[in-house]
Amino acid sequence: MSLRQSLTLARTRPISLATPATARFASSSSSSSAVPESESNGKLPMTWSDYLAMRKRRKQWSTLTTIPTTLGGLMTGASYAAQHSMTAEGATLLGFDPMIVYGAGTVGAMALGYLIGPAIGNTVFSLTHPKLSKGNPSPLEVMDREFFNRIKERRADPTRQSVNNPAPDYYGEKIVSLQAYRRWLKDQKAYERKVSHGVPDEA
Repeated sequence: MSLRQSLTLARTRPISLATPATARFASSSSSSSAVPESESNGKLPMTWSDYLAMRKRRKQWSTLTTIPTTLGGLMTGASYAAQHSMTAEGATLLGFDPMIVYGAGTVGAMALGYLIGPAIGNTVFSLTHPKLSKGNPSPLEVMDREFFNRIKERRADPTRQSVNNPAPDYYGEKIVSLQAYRRWLKDQKAYERKVSHGVPDEA
């Protein structure tokens, strides 16, 4: 190779300023600054962003179905009580005043509707999202298990909570996004500092 060709290659070849040490630092920096969903999704069937979005939607279905089932239970119990005269059964019913029995039955029917609602909502969600709900375990079951394992590992000890300082969101019910998850972690740490050192919560 001639001298002129060597000089030409030297001018056109890009020059790297990275040393092995700086390259390792850059690699570690990028990995440490990754958001939780980038914690090597590994064998998980979904990203955390997608899972939390589906979790929020499933919770919305449960809420939407709980409202009509609760009202339906209330109306059914009240209708049954209204169709039966309070005095037709005699002075007592099952040893109690009829008003108490029918009232308790109405409340019980409303409570039953409240408990059935989430199950119906989860069923509707499963039918509308078959790819996430099929399998043994299904993708959502895998993510649910992983999510609650993380919650158990990172939540604060509630044994020292008080009326003025309750443990924040013990089961992580309010976590519906990565931002909400980060806020939940901050709340856990703030609670621990307050019960351990008397440090006030962050604003």
